[in-house]
Amino acid sequence: MENPGDIDFSARTRRSVVVVLALIALGSTAALYLASVSHFRSSEIGGAQNRLSIFSRSLNDALERFQHLPFVLARDELIRAAHTAESQDQLNDRLASFAKEARLEAIYYMDASGLVLAASNYGAPVTFVGNNYGFRPYFRHAMEGERGEFFGIGATTGRPGYFVSEPVRDASGTVVGVVAIKLDMSELQSAWEQGGEKVFVSNRDGIIVLASDPTWLYRALDPLDEAKKEAILDGRQFGNETLKPFDWVRAGDLEAAVAGQQFVYVSGPAERLGWTVHYLLSEDRIYERAVLATFVLGIALLALLIVATYLRSRRIRSALLVSQEDRRRLQLANAELAVAHEELARTSKLVALGQLSASVTHELGQPLSAMRNYIVAAEMADPSGGLQVIAKLKTVLERMERVTSQLKFFAKPADQTFTTVSLQGVYSGAMDMIAHNVAARGVRIDDHVAPVPVNIHGDQLRLEQVTVNLLKNGLNALETSDEKTLSVSIRKINGHGLISIEDTGCGLGGRDLSQLQEPFHTTRASGDGMGLGLSIAAAIIREHNGRLTAHDTENGGACFTVEIPLADAGA
Repeated sequence: MENPGDIDFSARTRRSVVVVLALIALGSTAALYLASVSHFRSSEIGGAQNRLSIFSRSLNDALERFQHLPFVLARDELIRAAHTAESQDQLNDRLASFAKEARLEAIYYMDASGLVLAASNYGAPVTFVGNNYGFRPYFRHAMEGERGEFFGIGATTGRPGYFVSEPVRDASGTVVGVVAIKLDMSELQSAWEQGGEKVFVSNRDGIIVLASDPTWLYRALDPLDEAKKEAILDGRQFGNETLKPFDWVRAGDLEAAVAGQQFVYVSGPAERLGWTVHYLLSEDRIYERAVLATFVLGIALLALLIVATYLRSRRIRSALLVSQEDRRRLQLANAELAVAHEELARTSKLVALGQLSASVTHELGQPLSAMRNYIVAAEMADPSGGLQVIAKLKTVLERMERVTSQLKFFAKPADQTFTTVSLQGVYSGAMDMIAHNVAARGVRIDDHVAPVPVNIHGDQLRLEQVTVNLLKNGLNALETSDEKTLSVSIRKINGHGLISIEDTGCGLGGRDLSQLQEPFHTTRASGDGMGLGLSIAAAIIREHNGRLTAHDTENGGACFTVEIPLADAGA
């Protein structure tokens, strides 16, 4: 029979679990919502900046399109002669033709007082001819010899436009008049209105001059001081507009509220007139997407919690069975590990034996090759030189005996004894071994050997093995080369003795030294070598506390350098 206290404790535990899960779900949902809002806000800001770039480009294109035209017209001979009635009639027709082709609202010429003498709209009910625009800033700038630019509401037509002016000079260079064009911006404004997006442009005084919402036009973004108001009225820039404040509140660099509605806000400068382009994107889309994402992710999280709770209950019930199965597998694994350990020991011995066999084969191959060369030389030479050949063969055989004596190391390791050895002597001994190969292949040896002994602590025989291997590698690299030169340098640098062997062959072929030192790695044809030379050479150099380096040379060949500490590091 169950204890009532245990039942009550279990019920409390279940309620606690439910409460904890509910709190986790609520906290996760709130975190997901905030993260979603942040993510989609960043996404919308990026989109708003892209749209701002498009609107800025369209505005700049519209303003830039006819910048050259006033400059060209100001140099037209008919315009320069526009002070006679006959020339004015001709100029009216000409300007009308230009305006029609360029789709400009007006092109007109003013004398030095600002009076319009000729205009493209001379035949229209509302014409510029006879009107005086000397009060406009663009006229005053042109009379001062500079290009004038201005945006404002037309004093004659009452329609806003973008004005560009250019001074007209006589033959002596004196400014005698001004030619100007008026570009109708209503087409661009209409395109923005039809797009359904929130965009507007303000001038350097903070007055909205273009907007996708017509009710925003000629509103002041910030309160205007009296000096600005007076300058605007003086130039009649906005006609009878009262320049009321714009109903907006900035909240940081990327947020704004317009008429109480929240927007993502971005802005950027236009290329002309000191204008600024502003783009607004409603934040409603951010919160809608955040709510949707939170709902979907919340459902997925709830499903995962239900599945996790169900799986946890199943895991608890099967924990004992799993534990017993794991114990059985562990016992099997221990038995397999013991077998694997024995197999590894046997494999290690086989690997050591294979390396030993490969090393002996490689090392004996060099003196045997030298012996074969000396015998061939003895057969071809005068018989009287036989004693010298025998002496050399005796030296080679002694070398072979010393190589094979190293097998004792694997039977009973012994301390290695180094003596003082000169790198010049090592090089000389190595050259004795390959002199016939050098002569047979027609290779030129370029020696750069230090005049004073370069002494190191080491085993001369093993260092000769290294040098012979590097020299033979250089000879092999020169087989297909037109320039057959081996450069050998022996010198002291920073307490180390260096021997460098450089060939004019094909270089390292994109391989690094670690690849070349891998056992059985070779670039020669099958049967020409086992690919152990550099691997063995690197091991010998490490025994001497030295290092082996290699790099491609400027002439396309390769350079190998052996660096070993000097016997007297201060030398």
